[in-house]
Amino acid sequence: MKAAIYEQPGNPSVLHLAEVPDPVAGDDDLLIRVEAISIEGGDLIGRRSSTSSGPSDILGYAAAGEILQVGRSVTGFKVGQKVTGFNFKGSHAELRAVPAATSWLVPDGLDIKVAAAIPSGPGTAAYTLQLGALRSGETVLIQGAAGGVGLAAVQLAARAGARVIGTGTRADTLEELRAYGLSDAIVTTDQPASDQIRALLGGNKVDLLIDNIGGPALVDGLQAVRDGGRAIIVGVFGGRNQPIDAGHLLVHRQTVIGCLLGPVMGEPEVHALIDDLLQQALRGEIKVPIDATFALADAAAAHRRAEERGRIGRVVMVP
Repeated sequence: MKAAIYEQPGNPSVLHLAEVPDPVAGDDDLLIRVEAISIEGGDLIGRRSSTSSGPSDILGYAAAGEILQVGRSVTGFKVGQKVTGFNFKGSHAELRAVPAATSWLVPDGLDIKVAAAIPSGPGTAAYTLQLGALRSGETVLIQGAAGGVGLAAVQLAARAGARVIGTGTRADTLEELRAYGLSDAIVTTDQPASDQIRALLGGNKVDLLIDNIGGPALVDGLQAVRDGGRAIIVGVFGGRNQPIDAGHLLVHRQTVIGCLLGPVMGEPEVHALIDDLLQQALRGEIKVPIDATFALADAAAAHRRAEERGRIGRVVMVP
């Protein structure tokens, strides 16, 4: 099969198309013919920072397609069905072996490109709001609101009855998010976002922070969380090792929770959560816009587009 591979980490230009061995599905796996690949934030981080161990070590979290083979221990799936699946490796290819436990049937009528993007971004957003125990009438701050997790979190939080504040680098992009449920936009500048938020709220602070950025943005975001409020860490694009003042958390009785969905995707409650998101997408209750579609052979260009700021929607590749 063909796959987009790289030998050394780096910018998107390290990616190139190559012929590699077909994957082998284990007893608990599904072998799928890939029809759509959603480029996720973890894919970009992996390409920049992780060394590939060889042609079989293929990049990529999220892909959807048709089942070609069902592992001997797998129930509930059959050859010919369309599924969307998640794993920490293997999406950037024509074929993929993926655990059945982290695979979901694609509802009839749902765009396969949208289906590919549901488990990782919207799935993380829904799980994050569960962890944060968001309630109707609360105010939530979503840092990095235009990203795959952020855009879904905006929609889900608004539907839950929250006031939704989002941060981003471009005013025009944030204005577009109002159509998805954003209440207030904060453009990140030299002025701390926390100062802008307190001014917006008349000196008050938010109940829940969803931070998709990390680094200094996380530290600043905590300054905008009320006493007894909650914060969920989702992303680390801005840095993994930014110190958080334990004294601040202690004095203000704040709860900080890390959220990485991949390791718990196979748990029944989380699996059901993503099944429900697929049905919501089919009904049009949650939108997953597709920003651009590239051929797998153009993986470098696709990754470049995925790294551009100011866009809304997923970047997808098709083999």
